[in-house]
Amino acid sequence: ESFHAALAPTALTPGATGEATFTKTSSGWRIDLDATGLPRLDAGRFYQAWLRDAAGMLVPVGTFNEGEKVTLWAGVSPKDFTMLTVTRERADGDQASSGEKVLAGEVDTAG
Repeated sequence: ESFHAALAPTALTPGATGEATFTKTSSGWRIDLDATGLPRLDAGRFYQAWLRDAAGMLVPVGTFNEGEKVTLWAGVSPKDFTMLTVTRERADGDQASSGEKVLAGEVDTAG
């Protein structure tokens, strides 16, 4: 199985864009993300990708510093967690989302 998501920018990164491909494997869902227009984050700052379900439950699927050719992994199905978002985060001991969304898009599970 394979699905796609087109990611749109938010007001925090109006020039950014991205897309993701979800591929089912025996280990879970491999997510190949390619995003442009996201400035590199360092010094304890990073991007984090999340899958969200209809009830608003978030599941983290990986972190990265630059958005080109990123591989993420999910243990939940994009059929149930249909929204992919990317946030800006800090290594501050708080595991919750910062809420600083930079990209967001819905997974196309219709094929």
